[in-house]
This record gives sequence, structure tokens and C-alpha cells, in this order.
Amino acid sequence: MGKITILPDTLCNQIAAGEVVERPAAAAKELMENSVDAGSRKISLSLIQGGRKEIRIIDNGCGMSGEDALLAIERHATSKVRTVEDLGRVRTLGFRGEALPSIAAVSRFELVTRESDAISGTRIHIEGGIMRGVRETGCPPGTLITVRDLFFNVPARRKFLRTVDTELSYISDQFLRLALAHPAIHFQMMHGERTLNDWPQVKSLEARVGQVLGMELTSKLRPVFSEVPSISIRGLVSPPEHQRAGSQMIFAFVNGRPVRDRILNHGILTAYDSLIPKGRFPVVVLFIDMAPELVDVNVHPTKREVRFRQPGEVIETVRRAIREAIQRPAAPPGISPRTTPSALPRVLTNARPSAHLWGREDQSGLQPASEATIPQPVPPTTALPIQMSTTSTAAAPSSHKSSLTPFDLLDQESLSGVDELRFSRCRPIGQFMNTYIILEDRDGLILIDQHAAHERILFNEISARTRREAGQRLMQSVVFELMPREAAVLRQWLPQLGEMGFEIESFGGDSFVVQAVPVALSRMAPDLILRDLVEKLPEDETSPRIDLCTRLAQSAACHDAIRAGQKLHPEALRHLLEALDAACTASTCPHGRPVWIKLTGREIARLFQRT
Repeated sequence: MGKITILPDTLCNQIAAGEVVERPAAAAKELMENSVDAGSRKISLSLIQGGRKEIRIIDNGCGMSGEDALLAIERHATSKVRTVEDLGRVRTLGFRGEALPSIAAVSRFELVTRESDAISGTRIHIEGGIMRGVRETGCPPGTLITVRDLFFNVPARRKFLRTVDTELSYISDQFLRLALAHPAIHFQMMHGERTLNDWPQVKSLEARVGQVLGMELTSKLRPVFSEVPSISIRGLVSPPEHQRAGSQMIFAFVNGRPVRDRILNHGILTAYDSLIPKGRFPVVVLFIDMAPELVDVNVHPTKREVRFRQPGEVIETVRRAIREAIQRPAAPPGISPRTTPSALPRVLTNARPSAHLWGREDQSGLQPASEATIPQPVPPTTALPIQMSTTSTAAAPSSHKSSLTPFDLLDQESLSGVDELRFSRCRPIGQFMNTYIILEDRDGLILIDQHAAHERILFNEISARTRREAGQRLMQSVVFELMPREAAVLRQWLPQLGEMGFEIESFGGDSFVVQAVPVALSRMAPDLILRDLVEKLPEDETSPRIDLCTRLAQSAACHDAIRAGQKLHPEALRHLLEALDAACTASTCPHGRPVWIKLTGREIARLFQRT
């Protein structure tokens, strides 16, 4: 017998399943996409044990005849592609004919289907790729597919499945992405006996985004619309002030297909260059429509990625469309029920109305310090009485150019010596670009990043207090909703958060209610802090390298610190420098960025080529 043999069909299907069906979410995605392609107006997804035990899809699409149903479970059997040319202009979500046989090869699979004008339907039962029965049956028009015990015959794959909550979150993510793409379809999702989502048909993208992401968030998004000869773009995007700690809220669709594409993400994020801090992400729901021949959807086994024929044009069109949308004046906002003093960051609630004590701003962007200072004891907390500018708190415009840029010439010792410095004893020269504080020391200039400095102060305080103080009940509970993946992560970490002073309970679906928080966070908005935290936490709560207190302090400090672009008055500046003297045990912020840099007189002379 030769060394090379032809693999049996059952094994081929199991190998194909390894590429197409990596977890229950992949199976649910393939089946829901088939339902969309079948012209369904209602798709119901039911799950048991996060899809590990059972996945059931019911649709009211066109259904199949008995003959077509038997062909559909064969490999590479499809109604969507006939020729090589068809492969270059695919308009459907599915087209390769791999999903059904791949799923049936690694599960206990049942297909029930009927065409609308047929008297009876067809029931097919397959177990581990082996046909167990075919018969006529009574059923409504459309298709019902049940997938039980996924990977029951592939134990090596099954043991790598995650917890029920985690697998459920992956399915929920696929479900909501498909629902966003098809507002004319009624989507339902059940887990056990509980209805998680029920989104009826709507007539507009805005209405569907409101169903999926919530009306509170949707009301803050701005519409995007752009058409060029080869590309049409529409959607909703957040203004720069509404940011997230992760990219999970970027939803991109190409010709109605949900994708996670590097090219598209690059175009989206470049639109926010200089408008949001590095490491923060916008909320984006974006639809790109183009001729099918201009995009290749057959470059990934699960079709999650695409390849554009002219990627440069796509990037620039996306960037320009989003930039125009976020720079367009917004409509006057309504009063949000959650815009209350208790829900605002501490830096805003402590702001005091006052005259512009900092002095006149000149054309260079450097504000001279006032000769007058307001003597006042240092407050017991690090809250700063900051008078904010009415301009956006985003990063300062890139049109400002600093003359102090050749820092590559600095000596290394310029970054050391924090213990020898007392920032509050230095003479303040001014605030540059409402972002950097400039001080005069006895032997040079000190530049302080005001956000990084305040972040370090808050981080030290929150870390210390969270570890030693108990929780404090809120006067009014806070209810908030997360995305499915975020909600699954939060559920995993609830016990550890409880030990730190949080009281958080499930409020149905992916909603939660916060009733108590650590004392150190009692003046901050708990929903915003928790939302940032879960976007940075691993899904596995047993990870030995995670210090939850540190992660929480990082998120809270970053969220509550003063921002680049905020104007400081002398009183706030003095409090900041005194607090920095007491707290600056490190010369970096909690994320590793420099808090301050010093230019000695010798280095300044060398920059000007003086001897």
C-alpha cells in the first residue's frame, strides 16, 4: 500500500469544520447567514448552555425541497455560485457550501425545511457526519436547524471551549452584528427560557442601532454619508468626546457583511487623529457599499476579512467621510436623565466659576502666569478646582508648534532626580497649549504633562485607599448596559470586585445595577469606570498576573484626571504641583508615559549652539 491515500469524506468534513466551525459562535453565524440569504423576515436563535449543548435557528425564508435539502449537506453544494465569474461578484453572505456539512460532521444535526408552496417538508438527521434518517414531515414554511452537542466526536476541540458565559458572549456578538446589518429582519435570541434580545423590523439604520446599542448612546452619534463614483458610505459615528477603552464598539460592514478588517479600522482611526488620546477608540457603525468585483470576500475561511482592490481609495474615503461628520456642528443636545452632578467626573463637579485669573492667551498658545496667587491650604483630596475652557477637551490642535522639540539632544540625567525636585517651589511660567505646564527651576526649565501628572496622583491615592477601605453604598443605584463580550467579562470578575467594595448585580440581559462602590471611587461615575475596566480585563478571572486593584486604579485615574486642552488657573495649578510633590514616587503615569521632562540651562544653550 502506498504512503499517500485519499481521506474519507467524514474526515474531510471534520477537517473543514476545524477551519469553519472554531466554536459555537461560528456555527451560529454560518446558520444565521444562511437564513438571511434565504430571504427571511424573522430569524430566531435559541441556545442551551451558551450553544455548547444546543443551537437552534428558525427562519421563515424560502425553505428547500427534499432534493435540495439532501444536496445542501454535501460538501461544496451551493445555490449561490455557478461559475468562476460568480466568485468574483459575490453578493450573498454564504457561497462556498461548506457550513452545513462541516457543522453536521461534528455535532448531532437536524434539518427541517419546507418551501411555501409544498404540501409537506423534509426532516434530515445526521450524527457525526453519518446520515441517520430522512423522512417527510409536517412543518411551517422556512427552515429549522438544530445543532446538539457540538464537537461531541472531537474531544480535543471540545475541551478548548470556554465557560458558558464566554461562549454565549461570542454568539451574542455575532448576533448583534448581523442584526445591525439587516434592520428589515426581526431578530430574536433566547438562552434557555430567557429572552435576551427581541428586535422587531425597523425602517432605518438609526432605529436598529438604537435597539442594539441603546437610545442613550445612539442619540450622541452623528450621521455619516458620502458617495464617490465607486464607494458609498453611511453610518453613525461618535464625536471625539465619546470614547471607549477598547475597539469592541467599532462595527464595520462591507456590502452588508460584518467584517473585522485592518484596512477599514485604519481608515476609521486616522479620522480621529489628534482628536482622541492614543489607546482610546470611538463608537462607529459604518457601512461601505461598492461593486462586488472591487472587493474579494473569499480570503478567510470564516469570511471575517476582505481584500479591497483599491485599499488606498477606501481608507481615504472612509477617513474623509468620518472627519466631515465629526467636525460638523452637532444639533443642540437634549437634557440626558443621567447628566446629574453625581454622574459627572470629579474634575467637573469641583469646578468653580471665576474670572480668567491665568492671564491673556497670546497667539503662540503660551499663557503667561498671573502675578497674583490665591493663598489657600492644600485640600485633603486630589480634586482640583479647575476652570475648564469651553472648547473641546480633546488633544490640542496639531497646528500649534512648540519650539522645544529636539528632546533627542537631552542628557539621560534630565529624566532622573525626581526626589531632588519640589515642583511647587518652582516659578510657573505658563501653560502651553492648555496641556503642558512650564516651570522655571534654578538650573533650567521643567515641562509637566498635566494629564499624566494628575493621573499619577489619582492612581496613587485610589490604589492605597481601595486596598484598605470598605465599600460605600450609593444614594441612588446606577443601571448600565454592556456589550455581550464586556458583560461576560464582568460576570467572571464579580466576586473579586465584590471583595474590593463593589455591589453589582445582574439586571437582566447584559444590564447591571451598581449599589455600592469603593470609597475612593464614590465621587466618580461607576458605570464609566466599570465600562473602561472590563474592556481591559482578560476573560479568564484565574489569570495569575492580573492585579485587579491596580487595573481599577488605572482606569479610574485615567478617566478622572484633567485632560489635555483644559485651562488651569493658578489655584488649580498650585494644588496640582503640591499634590505632585507628595505623590510623585515615579516619573511616569500609570501607563508608562513621562510625567515631566527637564531642560537644563546647559542643554538649552546647546540647542542654540552656544558654548
